[in-house]
Amino acid sequence: MTRTTLALFACLLAAAPACNKAGGGGIPEAAKQEAKMIYETRCTTCHGPRGAGDGPGSAALTPKPRNFQDKTWQSGINDGQIETIIKSGGMAVGKSPAMPPNPDLDAKPQVVAALREYIRSLAQ
Repeated sequence: MTRTTLALFACLLAAAPACNKAGGGGIPEAAKQEAKMIYETRCTTCHGPRGAGDGPGSAALTPKPRNFQDKTWQSGINDGQIETIIKSGGMAVGKSPAMPPNPDLDAKPQVVAALREYIRSLAQ
């Protein structure tokens, strides 16, 4: 590699974390807004508005909905697993069948990524 190539590569590496934090990992604002609407309309009933698993529909469920604020759970699951659960539901990963699949999101990977990002933010 030439010096110029190495310098450019080093610059890109140094800037990558800042870009991901500021830009949300490249997720478009429209996808974030759609994800927010989906969370509010589909997820809050069971998971609650702040993701504590305390939505109005949670009282009748066994097991109780996942508490997204739980840092132990957050550290024990990877992004791909969260996205699979969002799209395929709980039963697809050996969890509660009460967590429904969202097959309409299969064609919307940026919205799924935005939902995952939002779920991750609930533990902060």
